[in-house]
Amino acid sequence: MNRTLLTSGGLVVAVILFVAVVLVANLTLRGARLDLTQGKLYTLSSGTKSVLQGLKEPVTLRFFFSEKLARDVPQMRSYGQRVRELLEEYAAQSKGKIQLLVVDPEPFSEAEDRAVELGLRGAALNQQGEQFYFGLAGTNSTDDVQTIPFFQQEREQFLEYELTRLVYALSDPKKPVIGLLTTLPMQGGPVNMMQPQMQPPWTILSQMRQVFDVKTVRPGAAKIDDDVAVLMVAHPKDLPPDTLYAIDQFALRGGKVLAFVDPLSEAAMQSQPRAMGMPAPESSTLGPLFEAWGIEYDKDKFVGDRKFATRVNAGQRAQRRQVIDYIAWLSLPQESVAGEDVVTGELASLNFGSAGALRKKEGASTTFTPLVSSSDDAMLVESINLMFGPDPERLLRDFKPAGERFALAARIQGPAKTAFPDGPPKPEAKEGGATDADKDKERPDPAAQLKESKTPINVIVIADTDMLDDRFWVQTSDLFGERLATPFNGNGSLVINALDNLSGSAELISLRSRSRSSRPFLVVADIRRAAEARFREEEKALQEKLEAAEKKIAELQKERPGSKGQVLTSEQRAAIEGFRAEMLETRKALRDVQHKLQQDIDRLAGWIKAINIGLIPLLVAIFAFALAAIARQRRYARHAAR
Repeated sequence: MNRTLLTSGGLVVAVILFVAVVLVANLTLRGARLDLTQGKLYTLSSGTKSVLQGLKEPVTLRFFFSEKLARDVPQMRSYGQRVRELLEEYAAQSKGKIQLLVVDPEPFSEAEDRAVELGLRGAALNQQGEQFYFGLAGTNSTDDVQTIPFFQQEREQFLEYELTRLVYALSDPKKPVIGLLTTLPMQGGPVNMMQPQMQPPWTILSQMRQVFDVKTVRPGAAKIDDDVAVLMVAHPKDLPPDTLYAIDQFALRGGKVLAFVDPLSEAAMQSQPRAMGMPAPESSTLGPLFEAWGIEYDKDKFVGDRKFATRVNAGQRAQRRQVIDYIAWLSLPQESVAGEDVVTGELASLNFGSAGALRKKEGASTTFTPLVSSSDDAMLVESINLMFGPDPERLLRDFKPAGERFALAARIQGPAKTAFPDGPPKPEAKEGGATDADKDKERPDPAAQLKESKTPINVIVIADTDMLDDRFWVQTSDLFGERLATPFNGNGSLVINALDNLSGSAELISLRSRSRSSRPFLVVADIRRAAEARFREEEKALQEKLEAAEKKIAELQKERPGSKGQVLTSEQRAAIEGFRAEMLETRKALRDVQHKLQQDIDRLAGWIKAINIGLIPLLVAIFAFALAAIARQRRYARHAAR
């Protein structure tokens, strides 16, 4: 009786202690979190934490999620929970600077009107016209608004970057200033001196002006203004030493650089007047800067790629059009871009023309991350082969693959030293005693020169300038006097993404794609694919049998000479019956394949359930029984010793 009372009392005390521990934990450990997910989905990166800690004014985030409508869409409900929990982590890490409001915009409610007013986009889920909302709107104390119109699960790996970018934009709402230094006719104007027809500004420049404050930097500038967040250099042909020095110091003091160089700029060649004789080479480089940044680049060779070559019309041969692979123009698919980088992760296709190759310099202190690459069926070709006009057939005939992938665009980060260790370049004397210094109000102070970077440099280099040209990525049309542009690949998105990424803080640039919350059953997928392959083989065999049987019946049903009518003979009826039996057997085989497919999947699912539900508790029980047996044996041993 005493033992029973003691056991019952112990259970009651245990229950009381359990409830007490839960209450105390809820009160004292409310902000504590333990992320046990494989990809650390709910652990914010150091860059995000730095942005949140740097918030100087409160930010309100309104998370619009149609909770009731999501009940019928389990996948959306699961991803909605994922986004909400991550937003709660943002609010917890901000130390009160972020206020999170979760709103369920029911159909035809004021909350739905508010979502539309803030710029969110709904998706129709049914024929009743009910809109499903799954977006975020952020505001700050000055009523600036930043939105994510709709969370797409396909972009889950960039979820943290998009949320941090939104918060960062609200903390610093001014448009970033982009300095544009180019020798290309991006501003529009006459095609060339021989053809005075006016051309509009390039579409990429128009798109840049919609997002950024674009400031022109002349090619001979001796200083980059401090308000420039990102310097975009496009085709830096024959830049003077003063300008190269200005770019060098800009990058070392923390400025971001997006550089477009080219071993043969076709866009620049088109803007030059045609002349007899040897045409002037239209190559560009940042020579000494590339050396200092740890980049190798040959300005006299372009990448020819047979796998990603663009199909072009090479003229006429024997009165027929000849379509051939032009290895100088590259149609780059999604496999050619770095899927883990926010700049290129969502790009499906790109078009490059006579692009150069970038490599990491041996012994460089910077990191070199390729963003766009050729296939391994590629080689380097002398640019002079294109100087007098392309010959796709000859290029293809002389093609010899190098067996390696060449980087066409790359991100360079890390510590770097100046490209001018001996000090600023000295002014060159001009006629009449004038110098380059006379053109500028002040010369660089040698004492103020930065010998090495204050913080890790952030540079993106793209070894092609033709990808900026309209003809490589956009179709333009005129509608009632308005110029409309329709992109047919991701060239424009690559430029805007790069500028957007570089114009953020260093913490924002450091963010990379994260893991996905969905964990696919890879073994199940392999089983399904193998079974479906067998199914397709059976289906193909069935189709061949059907065609053969139909052909045989058609031959039997042909009217024989002297016969009247179309009465089936016994031979025809037997053939038809044989065909039907064969068809039924084949269909039965197909059903067996499908049944075996489901059997394999069910068997695997059963084993997984058995392990998760039964095996672990069984092991715990065995361990408990083993401990009990050991304890009992020890008690017996103590009693025996007495």
